[in-house]
Amino acid sequence: MLDSAALEKLGIHTVTLVWDNFEKAARTQARLQKVPDLEMVILPYRKGVETDDDQRRKAEAALTDIIGRLVQPV
Repeated sequence: MLDSAALEKLGIHTVTLVWDNFEKAARTQARLQKVPDLEMVILPYRKGVETDDDQRRKAEAALTDIIGRLVQPV
């Protein structure tokens, strides 16, 4: 969060990936860093029984959202 906030303040657009169980803390930190509109993609947290392939599918499912947020007009 701190790196993304610092880059945004320099005018460098970012997208921050956040596990869903840390979303509230991430949004609070973004507000505290004075970048309340920080772009975030929220990912489902890894459960103990998930395999690497399960995680890969989650990442692939989020890829379109990540790219879309990176290339949108600022």
